[in-house]
Amino acid sequence: MSNRPADPDSRARTHLANERTFLAWLRTGLSLVALGLGAAQFLDHDLLPGVPLTGVFAVFLVGSGMVLTVLGGVHFTHARNQIDEGAHLPSTRAVFIGMTLATVAGVLALGLVVLLLIER
Repeated sequence: MSNRPADPDSRARTHLANERTFLAWLRTGLSLVALGLGAAQFLDHDLLPGVPLTGVFAVFLVGSGMVLTVLGGVHFTHARNQIDEGAHLPSTRAVFIGMTLATVAGVLALGLVVLLLIER
């Protein structure tokens, strides 16, 4: 690596890319919140009598959306500081958390779909 300062245009592009990444985290988080609200409103609440599957699913989606939004903000701030210092390293933790939340949501959704198909 050279000790030359970064080109101002390159640095600006890097900051703009970081901002676009944050906006993608924000969109995903808001989409999960909206999906959770839709699940709470439109899915059958008595798929299994006495077991609040739909409510748990809706709460998980809304909570996951909130976590992803906060995580995106933290990731954005951390990356911004690293870009300013010229020492940016990609974070795998944020990607792993997002992947885990999406996988759990998918497994829960699959279970609900199977229950809905059995009920019909």
